[in-house]
Amino acid sequence: MTTERLYEFLILSKVLNYSQAAESLYITQSVLTKHIQELEKELDTKLFVRTTHEVKLTPSGRKLAEKAPSIINQCNNTLQMLQLPDIATAGTIRIGCVLEFSYASHIQVFISRFMERHPDIDIHFDVCPNGTPEDYLSSYDLLITPCEYHHIPEHIHQHLINNHSTFAVVPPGHRLLSKTQLSLRELAGETIIVPFADELFGPYAKNWTLAKKYTHDNLKRIETSNLHSALFLVSIGKGIAIVPRYAKKLTSGNTFMVGLSNEAAVYPEYLYYIEDETNGAAKLFYTEFCSSMLNDI
Repeated sequence: MTTERLYEFLILSKVLNYSQAAESLYITQSVLTKHIQELEKELDTKLFVRTTHEVKLTPSGRKLAEKAPSIINQCNNTLQMLQLPDIATAGTIRIGCVLEFSYASHIQVFISRFMERHPDIDIHFDVCPNGTPEDYLSSYDLLITPCEYHHIPEHIHQHLINNHSTFAVVPPGHRLLSKTQLSLRELAGETIIVPFADELFGPYAKNWTLAKKYTHDNLKRIETSNLHSALFLVSIGKGIAIVPRYAKKLTSGNTFMVGLSNEAAVYPEYLYYIEDETNGAAKLFYTEFCSSMLNDI
C-alpha cells in the first residue's frame, strides 16, 4: 500500500462521490475505482458500499479514514528523516517554548529521549514566560507556542500538534465550584482575567472573544501581561481565568480548575520550524517531533 493510494482513499472518504473525488485527484473515475478495488484486495476488507444512489463507508472504511491522515504524515516524515544529511547527527538547536508547554510531560519526555538518541546534538531550551510574539520566529530554530501566526515566510513551517482542552480557574467559595464541568454560557456576569490580551493570534484572546459570544457580551475583562499575574488575581478573588490544563502546576493551592465543555475553547499546540539548510539537527528534531506526536495523538 502506497501513501498515494491511501490519499486517494482519504479524498473519496470525505466526498463519498467517485466522480468528484476523481476530478479533484486529476484521474479518471475508472482509474480511481480500480485503485480502490486494489486497496480493498490488499487489505482484504471492503472499504465502501456503492449503490446507484450513494457511496457509504463500511465500518472498516471509517476506521481507516480516522487513521489515514496520521499514517500518511508518519510515512512522509519517515521518508524525510531518511533523506536528512549527515550533519543532522550533530549540531546545536535553539528552541523557544511558552511557559505552559514547558510543564507538558510529552515535550519533556520527547526532548529527554531525543538527547539520548542524539548525544552529539546540543539543545538550548528557553522558557518564555512573557509569551511568544511573532518576532521570536527570528530568534529560534524551533518555537513551541499556542499562537497561530499568519502570513509567515515560506521557509517557516507551521505544524499543529494538538488542540488541548481548557479549564476555568476559580477562587475559593466561587459559585462555579459546584460544577463538574462548565459551558461558556455559564460564565455570564463573570470577570475574566485575560493574559496576553493583545495577542490576537493567541488562545487567551481568542477564548475571551468566544466567551463574549456565548454570554452575549455579558462579561467584564481584566487584562494582564502574563499568566502568573492572571493566576495571582484569581487567587485573591478578582475574577476567573481560562487556561490550559498545563497551567495547573502554576496555580496556588487555594484556587480550583473546572473543565470547559465547549470544544471550540481550546489551547492549541503549534510547532514552528524555521528552516535553515545548514542546520540538519533542527530539521531532524522537527521531523521526529511531528512523527512522535502523530503516533501519540
